[in-house]
Amino acid sequence: MARHIVGILTFCVLAFSVQAQRCDSLYAISLNLFDKKDYQASLEAMNTVISLCPSQTDYYVHRAKCYKELRNYAAGIHSLNAAISIDSNCVEAWTEKALWEFDFQQYKEAIQSHQKVLSLLYSGDSTRQFFVMNLGALYVLTNQNEKAFNLLQPLCHKDTTNVSLLNFAASAIYTKQFSEAEWALEKILSHSPDSVEALVNLGLCKSEQEDYESALSYFDKVLKINPNDAYALNNAGYALLKIGKIQNALDYINKSIQIDSSNSYAYRNKVYVLRAQGASSKEICKSIKLALDKGFTDMYGDEMLRMQQELCK
Repeated sequence: MARHIVGILTFCVLAFSVQAQRCDSLYAISLNLFDKKDYQASLEAMNTVISLCPSQTDYYVHRAKCYKELRNYAAGIHSLNAAISIDSNCVEAWTEKALWEFDFQQYKEAIQSHQKVLSLLYSGDSTRQFFVMNLGALYVLTNQNEKAFNLLQPLCHKDTTNVSLLNFAASAIYTKQFSEAEWALEKILSHSPDSVEALVNLGLCKSEQEDYESALSYFDKVLKINPNDAYALNNAGYALLKIGKIQNALDYINKSIQIDSSNSYAYRNKVYVLRAQGASSKEICKSIKLALDKGFTDMYGDEMLRMQQELCK
């Protein structure tokens, strides 16, 4: 009886070993197909592998990479979640998931995934800084500017060429730490004197301090580089409004909207110009509605909602 049991166990071990070898062989084939950019064939091979050996996280992660190349976001995330359900601390699955969510603008989910990745990476990991920078960018994109500032400040002061300087400057502007913002933007300009992003943000920084003449000087520099820069036109329009050049302000903002009709903040600025012109409530409310339709509330708060309630009854 004992020999019989041993025989069964030996057979099971051998069968499992053969199955594992077959899976590894098919996985290698899938990797080779992937390297040859035959993503569909690579995916089909991985589906076979997973049906035979469903407990290997590496298999699900690679299948997700196939889906990514085939632009199937939902299926790829599902595969990564399957890997995570097998091992909740699977770094590679969390890493891929975080990057996918960022790329596909699922910012709330991306923040959670980035936080998880950073909790799993040890302090000396060479990829850690990349995910810190990404998380800072995500905080800026979701208007969590204080978190972005606190996360990125040590990084940027340690390395004044860091690519997060622009996001750090944005977070500093929105938290009214203007000296930090100007420091970061000047660092960018010292390396890239024609950086449109840095010049626009310096103009915005000056506008936030109500130094509209200085703001216009920065926006003008941008418009000399690119006369069709929608953000410079929009912000220059607002600065022109504040110094009393109302028609010029409207011309700049209308041109900005013509170039980029998706910018909700341009419609917000147009609302203030129209009010200064004494435009009708109907015309003003049209711009308020456009600002809201373009996502102003999600990005900048309820300023336009309040104005809609006040003016558009």
